[in-house]
Amino acid sequence: MDEVDLKILGMLRANARESFGNIAEALQISKATVSRRISRLESEGYLAGYTTVTNPSKVGLMRALISLEVVGSATNSVIEELRKFQEIESLYKVFGDHSLVCEVFTKSVDSLYLLIQGKLLAIPSIHNVEVDILIERMTINPNADLNMIPQQSPAAQQS
Repeated sequence: MDEVDLKILGMLRANARESFGNIAEALQISKATVSRRISRLESEGYLAGYTTVTNPSKVGLMRALISLEVVGSATNSVIEELRKFQEIESLYKVFGDHSLVCEVFTKSVDSLYLLIQGKLLAIPSIHNVEVDILIERMTINPNADLNMIPQQSPAAQQS
């Protein structure tokens, strides 16, 4: 991975539908080089997929983070239970005060409360639940991860 690869990834992150031609022009390389590099980034797993980002508030949803403390070594069985709940989009295993953090979408504070009280706390191994309702997402540095990747010299990287 070199500086050109990182710039390609940054451009695709900003607009996953960016044309090879626009990328090539911006980076002053050929479209064929862009195509080869993107194919390599995909095949080597650096580029794991393309996605569409929706605006939850526009469709009447609210987003929250729910931190769960799991008692004992039941984390995997709790994860299997959590897969049943359509409100949970993402699940993170974490180190810290909690074992798991769920990113959830609900229609209201009342439906969030019902998710917690009626579903999550009904799972026997869940000991403690903390909730943060997300108000606004502000991207401060969209390429923080790309900026932290050590770069190879251009000579070490084949185009």
